Amino acid sequence: MIAQEELPMVAIPSMNDTHLEESLLVNKLESSAKDNDIEATLATLKELLEHTTLHFSKEENIMKESSFFEYNSHKAEHDRHLSELQSIIEYFDERRDPNAILAYINGNLKAWMIDHIKTMDTVMAKHAQSS
Repeated sequence: MIAQEELPMVAIPSMNDTHLEESLLVNKLESSAKDNDIEATLATLKELLEHTTLHFSKEENIMKESSFFEYNSHKAEHDRHLSELQSIIEYFDERRDPNAILAYINGNLKAWMIDHIKTMDTVMAKHAQSS
């Protein structure tokens, strides 16, 4: 589970709200996988993909509007993450293995999310606020 206190805060409040919403979805996903609820897990995976796609689109618009110097690398990381999430959904849809989802959350997703906010999002938000 991702505790709210673990989420780094950035200079744009709406981004903090979005990150919190996303962490709550990850927690919901972890709970449904732990409960071995296949349908809820699949539905939450799809909800997470939809939320993340919109989240990244908003960030990319902020980057464009502020002429963010690291736009290409930041967007490439967004694209890589979305592709990975789509692959996880396809894998889960085929195999219906909740342990794979738990391994993804605890072995990758949680750490990636916190690191991405601490590094890329923090720099981008600071840049956008000063533009």
